[in-house]
Amino acid sequence: MYKVSLLEARVGMVLVEPVMSEDGHYLLKAGQVLNRAMIERLRDLNIPLISVADIYSLQINPIDRMHLVVEKSYADALGKYSSPQRVGNKRDDIPQIVEKMQGVIEEICKDEKIIDYCLQMRMVKERDLYQKAIETSVFSGLLAGVCGCSKEEMYQIMVGGLLHDAGCLEMTFLIGKTGKTVQEELLWKEHPTYGYYFARQNELPKEIAEIIQYHEEHVDGSGYPKQLKGDEIPLGARIVAICASITESTVYNGMKPYEALEIIYGTSGIYFEAKLVNLFLGSVALYPMGALVRLSTGEIGIITNIRKNHGARPIVNVHYNSFYKPLSQPKVVDLGEQRTIFIDEILG
Repeated sequence: MYKVSLLEARVGMVLVEPVMSEDGHYLLKAGQVLNRAMIERLRDLNIPLISVADIYSLQINPIDRMHLVVEKSYADALGKYSSPQRVGNKRDDIPQIVEKMQGVIEEICKDEKIIDYCLQMRMVKERDLYQKAIETSVFSGLLAGVCGCSKEEMYQIMVGGLLHDAGCLEMTFLIGKTGKTVQEELLWKEHPTYGYYFARQNELPKEIAEIIQYHEEHVDGSGYPKQLKGDEIPLGARIVAICASITESTVYNGMKPYEALEIIYGTSGIYFEAKLVNLFLGSVALYPMGALVRLSTGEIGIITNIRKNHGARPIVNVHYNSFYKPLSQPKVVDLGEQRTIFIDEILG
């Protein structure tokens, strides 16, 4: 038997003694396996110590484990595309938006139905489906925050972004497949409808279900499944459409971020709402300030300014030439001016 504090408690530990409240009421019985909700409740009640059978073995189930995976995935993505310092973002209000998003993420991670879906995504052979969902959700939250959405609206949009490809779980053999047959293409175009019914069957709000259903619609009416136009498409679906397009290009198709942004910029006003595209380009940093990068010239440098230019065209201080030799004096490369030079790789 081990006595541990709530800071040391882990999901999957087994109680060997009951946990009592100060007034002598049973909170948890001996033999119970700790889950997240139990640990949070005991922390809220300021329980100092609990007795567990073993600190080296856990009886953790897949859903509890997936809670931890989803939390870490969100934290990693937020750290990749935002900074706690204002100067590290494209807008001064991004840290406040991220703080609101962190509250939303806590709510998302409490919903076992959503976590179960994430587990299903993570289990399929095409694991990029899960990473695409996380990054789409984070981008959608950032853009929703820039648009001034409330916390409730942000929750709906972030969950819609996370679950936008829920219907793909019914046709995993088509995920990422190129050269689909006519029949396969028709089936693929049903995935937003499959996702809609998935959301409704799991009692998710109608607003979230409609984001999933309409994320493949285009503002010119050429999308699917209902060929909606402009404002006929819910705002959340218009936001997720942009963010999902970027992650599909980078995660599935291996494009560089600047190439993905060029696609949405080039189809702005046709597939995607122009105002939202411009907000995304001016607000979300796909290349973080301070990152070590390799340029298309082969030179190595540090991103020193992400605000000066629109889109993914930061300023880079080059320290090494293409032969990996240090320069006697770093040189400044403004990618907004040097239009034929691109960031080829983030090294760290």
